[in-house]
Amino acid sequence: MESAESPPAGVYRLARGDARRTRILAAATTEFGRKGYEGARISDIARTAGVTDAGVLHHFGTKYDLFMAVVERREEVYQAIRLTTESVRALFDEFIAVVRLAAQEPDLLRFRVMLTGASHIEGHPVQGRARRNLEAGLDSLVPFVQERIDAGEIAETTDPQQLVLELLALNEGIRDQWSALPDRIDYVAVFTAAVNGLYERVRAR
Repeated sequence: MESAESPPAGVYRLARGDARRTRILAAATTEFGRKGYEGARISDIARTAGVTDAGVLHHFGTKYDLFMAVVERREEVYQAIRLTTESVRALFDEFIAVVRLAAQEPDLLRFRVMLTGASHIEGHPVQGRARRNLEAGLDSLVPFVQERIDAGEIAETTDPQQLVLELLALNEGIRDQWSALPDRIDYVAVFTAAVNGLYERVRAR
């Protein structure tokens, strides 16, 4: 019989279920990041997570559902970037902060590298995602940079789209380099230095 102070048995079941789901997501992030969507197997994910194949499918239904759950988890990290109205300097600092946060989960970073390439593969579950994300980024960031040019923060000779493309390319390029040589490249430090250099180049004097 449960005491008045003991949580209901259902709470424990929910907690165990949440912990199991978290382990499955972590294992899936690693497997998909290393092997891609086609190469990763439910059996390998289940073994790494310490559950059965049926246990994985109980939580996520299908391999596709599991893959998309990892995609959503990855995007939660990058959605932390806020489109500040303060300054381009503040925006760049937001990017640096998110990169620092993302670097705390190397497997999720590797998954992001894989995802970028996969979005260009015809028939892949995330086909076209990179294009849509880039278009959304340009649509929101280019007008903001133009506002900061007009406000006098950024040099008036700056092309706002060019600046945004360089910022995004620095992140993607340095992340890809890190994935190839993680023992030699400090993703956060290199990105921070590059972004600071970019800002110094375009800020109004």
